[in-house]
Amino acid sequence: MQAVVGDDCPRFCASTLEGGDACVVRQEPRDGVILQINGAPAFRLEVEFTCVLDGHADYLAVQKSSIKVFVAPAGKQPLFRYEYERTVRSAIAGAHIQFHGQHPELESAMQNTGSSTTRSRRRADGKKPMELSALHFPVGGPRFRPCLEDVMEMLIDEFGVQPVGSISAARATLASGRETWRRKQVATVVRDAPDVAVQALKKLGFHVEPPAGGHPPGKSVVLQSL
Repeated sequence: MQAVVGDDCPRFCASTLEGGDACVVRQEPRDGVILQINGAPAFRLEVEFTCVLDGHADYLAVQKSSIKVFVAPAGKQPLFRYEYERTVRSAIAGAHIQFHGQHPELESAMQNTGSSTTRSRRRADGKKPMELSALHFPVGGPRFRPCLEDVMEMLIDEFGVQPVGSISAARATLASGRETWRRKQVATVVRDAPDVAVQALKKLGFHVEPPAGGHPPGKSVVLQSL
């Protein structure tokens, strides 16, 4: 974040939530991250992560995250938002992006929706809003979802947000953070699906020996969950 905004960017702090079984990572104070274009405030980012211990109680896992992009300084409704929830109890994709705006043709299509699922049926019955922001577009599931660095670099590429230093230096820092994030996700995927990892390594010529008693079964979250 500092590679794009500068060292005076309000710091992110981790605070233990009530009960002590989770922590939240967010800016303190919660003024948002201001991104500039031509020396003037253009966008405001609000970023928050809720973390818990993973299923093995070995690592911190993101339970919930939110990255919202507003017009700066006082935009009320986000332009778009990337959200993730590790434990999903509905048909909504756990990792998704929502766009805020108007699209008459899309809203018309939403009015003529089918009734094969609960969500589409509620929309057809007029019980859900016919708005672009009501749609949840899946983005990679729990393991392959975009990270904060992806959003930051998109704002640089598509909107011309100006980093505090050079664009090349900002890109290099964002790329390094993205690489760290994705390597951690690869390690998590291997823990989720060790049999697939073993097959891939054997095809590359590695000799893989299972632990005594065999390796524990993997989880289905990688392949089945949105």
